[in-house]
Amino acid sequence: MRIVFWGKGERGAACLRALSERGYAIPLVVTQSEADTCATVALARRLGLRVCAPADPNKPDFVDQLRSRKADVFALCGYGLILREPAIRAATRLCLNLHAGAVPQRRGSSPLNWALLEGASKFSLSILEVDSGVDSGPVLLERSFPIGPNETIADLHRVANEHFPRMLCDTLDALANKMLRREPQNGPTRYYPVRFPDDGFVLFDALTASQVHNRVRALAPPYPGAFSFYEDRRIVLLTSRIAEEDVRGEPGRVYRVNRHGALVAASDRCVWIVAARFADDNSDAMPHLRRYTEFATLRGAALRAYAGSENTLAHSLT
Repeated sequence: MRIVFWGKGERGAACLRALSERGYAIPLVVTQSEADTCATVALARRLGLRVCAPADPNKPDFVDQLRSRKADVFALCGYGLILREPAIRAATRLCLNLHAGAVPQRRGSSPLNWALLEGASKFSLSILEVDSGVDSGPVLLERSFPIGPNETIADLHRVANEHFPRMLCDTLDALANKMLRREPQNGPTRYYPVRFPDDGFVLFDALTASQVHNRVRALAPPYPGAFSFYEDRRIVLLTSRIAEEDVRGEPGRVYRVNRHGALVAASDRCVWIVAARFADDNSDAMPHLRRYTEFATLRGAALRAYAGSENTLAHSLT
């Protein structure tokens, strides 16, 4: 079976390695950047595979190149650009995509991050047949995994990178043995948009303790991190946990600082900030947190704006 492989990053590398070990012919690896810092590209070069990174994979000349490869399957493993019908049909038997979410409930971008942001207790890995829509094709294989209360996005990616290669090979085996099942998607459809770094802003009176905790773990490294402001410095929140004791207070205020971290009030109750760093110099922020100081809140921003307007008015009257 001939497979044109489309991928990037660690997930792409894990799947490409599995296909290579199974002896599949891979006439082309399509990625979004030919930089050797990409794990997929680095592996492809070590394996002696041809690599290309078209700016637009749907241009007619590139589609012609795809047809010339006479591939049975296109395997999209972390590839981020959308293929149109001519490119999809350049595979003679199947174009499939790895999607880290249950469908149709979690179509769209960043499904693992969104699962954590919403406090889900489990997540799914799906292999879909690619059609002209976005994550709308038939389900070829789907498996679900639990999410622990303190697991981060790095933990979910580790599970995905471990299981997606196996699922990919199982799907190809089913195709080869004429046992592949195509299950139409059923149920309510939800689309999730791409996330941006500023979406991680934490205002402690706008979020519950659980929402703060979920935002921190959903955006933990290798992502840019949830962030707030502390004494006019941007602070990246790296690790958190929900306080076992039900402590409440004025949102944004630090009520305890000890070996467990800093206990900060959210809109309903307190959450522990366990690890944090200052964004301006990447230094450890935890030694600088003090009892009764404050993180950013809407209330604090309003008070500062009001004080500023009073000062402006007083200055204009003198």
